[in-house]
Amino acid sequence: MRKYLVLFVLCTASTFAFAEESLNGRRISLEAGDHVTLNAPFTLPCDAEPGPNEQVKLFHGGTSKYFPVTVRNGEITVLPEGAMPNSSHQYSLRVFNEATPAKVQITPGSDDSTLEVHIDDVHFTTYHHSNENRKPFLWPVLSDGKVPVTRAWPMGEAEDKTDHPHHKSLWTAYGEVNNADCWGEADKAGYQISGEVTHGSGDAYGWIAASNTWTDTEKNPVVDESREYRFYAGKPSARLFDVVVTFTASHGDVLFSDTKEGGIVAVRVRDQIRADRGGVITNAEGLQGEKDTWGVASPWCDYSGEIEGAGQHGITVFDHPDNLRHPSRWHVRNYGLMGANCFGLSYFTKGKGDLNGDYEMKKGDALTFQYRVYVHAGDVEKAKVADRYADYATPPKVAWVE
Repeated sequence: MRKYLVLFVLCTASTFAFAEESLNGRRISLEAGDHVTLNAPFTLPCDAEPGPNEQVKLFHGGTSKYFPVTVRNGEITVLPEGAMPNSSHQYSLRVFNEATPAKVQITPGSDDSTLEVHIDDVHFTTYHHSNENRKPFLWPVLSDGKVPVTRAWPMGEAEDKTDHPHHKSLWTAYGEVNNADCWGEADKAGYQISGEVTHGSGDAYGWIAASNTWTDTEKNPVVDESREYRFYAGKPSARLFDVVVTFTASHGDVLFSDTKEGGIVAVRVRDQIRADRGGVITNAEGLQGEKDTWGVASPWCDYSGEIEGAGQHGITVFDHPDNLRHPSRWHVRNYGLMGANCFGLSYFTKGKGDLNGDYEMKKGDALTFQYRVYVHAGDVEKAKVADRYADYATPPKVAWVE
């Protein structure tokens, strides 16, 4: 990795044939901030797209390396190797006439209600959206070496505990939406009814986009919700994916009532890394354990621990600075739960300050949340979780070079 200013070098000869297309040869500059950047995705507006049999790559003249690119919906997302603090770099785009298989493959699973995510031909996760379940979820979620970091039960075999059957690996849910319980799965709980689900593969990222309707127990609609997952082609020991969740009050006014029971991104870690089994809960302020992190506002929360035969692994949820009531509060427990919840203020503050987290949406309003999930080998320090959050919250400045 170059530490200093890298000058753009025009490639005068190549074994590849470059297409005569407007993206070919266009340059992108990157100005790194005051932290080490590593395999972080960056996005720019883009007014062109490659043809159906063409593939775009990002070329770094100083190292002669190519990096993955995804062009979609008027944007280009690039995934360079990294940058040292306060360094400057220039890259150029190369368009190849023959496309190779995408690095991130999203493909139908064993039935029409699952989508499998493979990164560099290695299974990372599967999206389950059957309406036989009360809500969609991702399971398994696999770290380096195909090591699961989330609980398999109740979808698969229990490792230890069989509590809280509504804790399904990694999911989105909330416990009181117009008085409907869209968190639990008891008889009187509501549903997340899965509608259209689309997907696509790409080099920098592949994506799943889903439309859901949250309902009460009688399946009367309460709020519409859309989500997009972007799975990035990073290193196996440092997988990243973004979760964007948008609620739309299509059916009338919507009230998210103050309750601790919820997580717009929620995770149930596998039993071996639970805090009551030796795992560690850590937030951005360096506080550890349920006692000091539950209900505390923090930009991120991590759950890591030792897995027999596989070493240390963990999972972090990053709260985007643009989110409502950032930094989020965290419904995080020693028994393995971790959820980003900005609504349950009276519970998390235990009545101090008379805070109430109720949030009302008027009919037609929309509310969007953005998160990044980091699945990593090692503990918080070895995985450099703070730097990876900085990549997300204060990314390097990228721009087209005219």
